[in-house]
Amino acid sequence: MTNSALLRRRLLLCVPALLLSAAPHAEEVEPQPVALSPETEAEAEEEAERRAPAAIATPCPVRLTPNAEPVTLSTRIDGASFVIAFDGEGAPAERITLPSRYGHARIIGLLPVRGRELVLAAFEANTGSGEYQEMAAVIGREDSGLLRIIGLETIRYRRTGACDAMNLLTGRFTAQPDGTGLRYDVFARGLGSSCPSQRGASPSWREEFGTTLRWTGTGVLTLPVRRSTAGRTRIRVEAARARAITWLRAGARRTVTLGDVRLLGLMDTLADA
Repeated sequence: MTNSALLRRRLLLCVPALLLSAAPHAEEVEPQPVALSPETEAEAEEEAERRAPAAIATPCPVRLTPNAEPVTLSTRIDGASFVIAFDGEGAPAERITLPSRYGHARIIGLLPVRGRELVLAAFEANTGSGEYQEMAAVIGREDSGLLRIIGLETIRYRRTGACDAMNLLTGRFTAQPDGTGLRYDVFARGLGSSCPSQRGASPSWREEFGTTLRWTGTGVLTLPVRRSTAGRTRIRVEAARARAITWLRAGARRTVTLGDVRLLGLMDTLADA
């Protein structure tokens, strides 16, 4: 196996994933060629574990309403669905249902916003041949007491192509220090084809950007103003977000299906490799 092929195999172990700890905000970097340094197998496995979007064990307490006692959040896999329910005094009766074809859906974050906690739930989206996408549903309880999904974003995406070509995307959420919303940071990169004779093969590239998604305590996450100039991945992510927010705003959505994800074009946040 060539060094190039070995490196690409190792990088498959390091698919970027979600980090919920506080971190410096990423500044946008336009796509550009990058040099990839070799890694040992142990380093690759350690990095994959560190970046893994770990599940929060359930049942667990969550404060859905300001100045109220926490309620109990519980989850279960029901066939190809992930069901989130709440119990306890003052808990919402509504449930959240997300797709989970392989049973990998899980709670990955409880982030403080507007005096309460928003629930982040990861679920599988695009799982076609050579592709794996996870999305996060951002779940909140409005000031009125209504439970709903207020945002949908990609947190993990891998798309592989011919001759070891690969595109990768990481999405990371953190709470805004002022408690008014979330920060969503994206790191995307592409590894060009290893076939020297392949014409039109794109070079390796990388792109980083961050977006503040504010919430008033009512309705869905506020759609930020889209930039007039942006890298190709940011354009895709922002276009998908606009479609998702329009759909979520139309009604109090508490169920997402794979059909919804496809129709809304949420699998298009990362280009083919």
